[in-house]
Amino acid sequence: MYHDVELNNLTAENTEKLAQMGSDVIAYMREMTVEEIKASFPETPDLEQGQTYWALFGADGAPLMLASERVDIASSAFYNNLKPVLPN
Repeated sequence: MYHDVELNNLTAENTEKLAQMGSDVIAYMREMTVEEIKASFPETPDLEQGQTYWALFGADGAPLMLASERVDIASSAFYNNLKPVLPN
């Protein structure tokens, strides 16, 4: 089960709100372009341009995982006892 969070744009203020909710409990999932991924996950090897991927971030904004499918990100969150949220 995904939890919707009233976040249209993930700003520093919004990630701070998430962190206050519990960085050891909540993680947010986000669909990202290759360009956005390179900014958040600089160690990522070359990815196919034009493709979108899913990323999992800790409530404090720390990048945790990257995958091509949303279900893989959600599974990883659940496996690590985190509640995945989808910013809307």
